[in-house]
Amino acid sequence: MACLHNRLSYASWRLRVFRQLFQSNASTPAIYSRARFSTAATEPLPDEPSTPKTPVDNVPESTRHDGSKPFPRPSELLPQSPLITHPRPGHDRLHKKRRRPVTGESDLHLNPWAQALASPIRSCQVTGVRMPHAFLTDWGFVERPETEDDKLWFLPVGAMKNKLASSTESPENKPKAQNPHHLTIRMIDRLPLLRNITKTYWGNKAGTRRKALARLIPQRWKHPIGPMFARDEERFVWREDMPEFVLQMMRQEVVRKLKWASDTSHPPFRKVWTPIPAQKYGPGYLAKNTYKMEPFERMGCSAVLMMNRKGAKPSRVHGVYPKIPTVVYVSHAKKLAPVFDLTVMLSESELQELREHHPRFENMAMLFRADNKPTVDAMLALWKLKCLVRHDPVIEPPRVELPAIPSMWSSRYILEQLTHGELPSEEPSGEPSEEPSEEPSEEPSEEPKV
Repeated sequence: MACLHNRLSYASWRLRVFRQLFQSNASTPAIYSRARFSTAATEPLPDEPSTPKTPVDNVPESTRHDGSKPFPRPSELLPQSPLITHPRPGHDRLHKKRRRPVTGESDLHLNPWAQALASPIRSCQVTGVRMPHAFLTDWGFVERPETEDDKLWFLPVGAMKNKLASSTESPENKPKAQNPHHLTIRMIDRLPLLRNITKTYWGNKAGTRRKALARLIPQRWKHPIGPMFARDEERFVWREDMPEFVLQMMRQEVVRKLKWASDTSHPPFRKVWTPIPAQKYGPGYLAKNTYKMEPFERMGCSAVLMMNRKGAKPSRVHGVYPKIPTVVYVSHAKKLAPVFDLTVMLSESELQELREHHPRFENMAMLFRADNKPTVDAMLALWKLKCLVRHDPVIEPPRVELPAIPSMWSSRYILEQLTHGELPSEEPSGEPSEEPSEEPSEEPSEEPKV
């Protein structure tokens, strides 16, 4: 194969093209000729004087070609492949750097519900439900330093961060301290689920208790994939009062975060804590007072806190206090806000601790709006505690469904109708009637009008 225009062979023409493509702008044909015939010379070439040379890239464009525009390389004239110009188009599109929002431009960092939904999706180890990590609790194995037994207690380390941190910082417990985040699993926050696990674990015999707890351990933890052996499974212990223990830990966490939120929200014009003028404890009083409130900014980031049961009495029939609605409307804009009944979620001692911390907790009801990081954390802690006690028959006993009793008015009405004979009396089935039904009626029947 040869080039028809210059009458050269294809190999010579290709070699010439490659030399033109890869030579620099300052290269000349004389340099290549000298390098080509330098190996055939008997005497070495004299050394060139070491004069400082300015790099070609640093030479200004005006000095390269006498003030004209720089001549592009031959390789730049050829079309470039998109595999070279854009080697990772999908990665650049997915990992495109976004501009951080300016303060006041976006309020998503102050929206607790948006922060919770933006957390990564994880799976519950027990139920298999996939939901945001903000609504799950981390569980792990902790070795109790105050005991001498070699047991691993399965505890909610996500709700015990402060307690575990204080125990690991003490110098006397340093040798036996264990990292609670070494191996953790995630479980959904439900008291009925914990009661079922506790009943299954302690309802079995002593030899089979570990099997009920070993089912919660992921397969990736076990030998030969994970660090746990069969002898480690015999050390697992589940507390006999686990539901009450988890409830106590999460209540303490809520009280701590509410105190922190109360201490960091000083300016009253931010409307973080707004008292609701409710005079009695009941669903009607609460919904009516929240609907009358004046609209304000970010009403969707707020929640209603019920602090006491003033003026409420349990029912004489089922002995349960009036049930507060789960959501209410705030102002005439009809913004929905969740209701956290702290009289049910917290104990009386913890409510008294909040009242002693700040006078604002002495109100019957308050509108709590998230405005900074402590208030957002307090709102999420309240939501997790509400999910924990939801549908629990011990914390929230269901109402007793009684049969419908006819009212006095309906009973009198039926008696009056039976007395006047307007209501036909029912005859027992099976007994024949006294009067024969075959006798013709004396009154003539009316003919239908056409």
